[in-house]
Amino acid sequence: MNKQVEMSYYGLYLKAYFEDHPEDENLNNDDFIDARSDQASEEFERLRREGVPVSQAHEGAMSVLLSGISDE
Repeated sequence: MNKQVEMSYYGLYLKAYFEDHPEDENLNNDDFIDARSDQASEEFERLRREGVPVSQAHEGAMSVLLSGISDE
């Protein structure tokens, strides 16, 4: 039986980031990736509910997603 795993856009982005930066200690830390992607999704939703445009809400979510792990 194959277990299908769903991952959000933010989770997939973070997973790809870690694959490009294999030196990062969170590369295979699924709990970290899940928690951080959930935080980013919640930030996006919060900003959209406040009426922030999609592009700015996405920027806010990406800031949460990469906080402390990226110099971008």
